Amino acid sequence: MERLLRNLYGSTPQIDLDRQIARVRVVRPMTLDFAALADGLKRNNVGYGGADVTAEVEAVDDRLRFTATGQAFPRAGPGPETPGSSRRTVRVLDGKDPSKTRLELLR
Repeated sequence: MERLLRNLYGSTPQIDLDRQIARVRVVRPMTLDFAALADGLKRNNVGYGGADVTAEVEAVDDRLRFTATGQAFPRAGPGPETPGSSRRTVRVLDGKDPSKTRLELLR
C-alpha cells in the first residue's frame, strides 16, 4: 500500500493501522483519480473506505472545483456559506465509480 500511494501521489504516506487510515500529502497539483486509488487498494488486498481531501476548492453552480487543477465534481449536500475559493475539506462519495463520484463539503 505504501508503494501504491507513493507512486500515485509522489510522497511517502503516513499509515496508521490502528485507525485504518492512510494520509498522503500531494506535493504538486495533479488531477485525482479516485477509481484508480480504489482499484489499486483492492489489488493490494486493502479496503477502500473513502477519501477526504483538503485543498483550495471553489463552488461553481452545483459543482465543486479544485482551484489548482480545474478538476470539478458534482456537489452533494449544501454549498459553502462564503463564496469564492478557499481551503476546504471535502469528502469523496462514490469514488469507485467515476460516473457517480461527488464531493461533500465538510468544512
